[in-house]
Amino acid sequence: MEHSPLPTYDRPTFPKCEHLKSKSTIEQMFKSGQSVFSFPYKVYYTLSSDVSKIHIPPKVLISVSKRSFKNATDRNRIKRQIKEAYRLNKTILQPKEDSSQQQVIEAISFVYVSRKKEPYPFLERKMKASLYKLVDMVKNTPTHQDLSEKK
Repeated sequence: MEHSPLPTYDRPTFPKCEHLKSKSTIEQMFKSGQSVFSFPYKVYYTLSSDVSKIHIPPKVLISVSKRSFKNATDRNRIKRQIKEAYRLNKTILQPKEDSSQQQVIEAISFVYVSRKKEPYPFLERKMKASLYKLVDMVKNTPTHQDLSEKK
């Protein structure tokens, strides 16, 4: 079996190449990106009009507040649970074959906003809900081309 250098939606994995680590991309996402709220997550995302990346999963950042969870073990456990929930459900973000999608999600940030530790089934159910909400937002977001045509 050959190993592809690019991540795909084929298998439910979360390799390091899908982790968002670039400071400039993170800053851009929080400054000019859009957001969706689906308790216990606030989801920030940036879109790209480069349709050649349509089959490449977005880069993902997961954040848990140190203010809410003083112990690193608690923060790390929540992050592991969020990563697992994302890994199992990231195929929701995969565009359908028949869709003519003009924008692609480039990067996503999941910020955990709850002040208490939630059980894993709850986190996974809410992850699915936030991913579906994100897909709907991307479908309904007008492109730069659409905005210029309206003028």
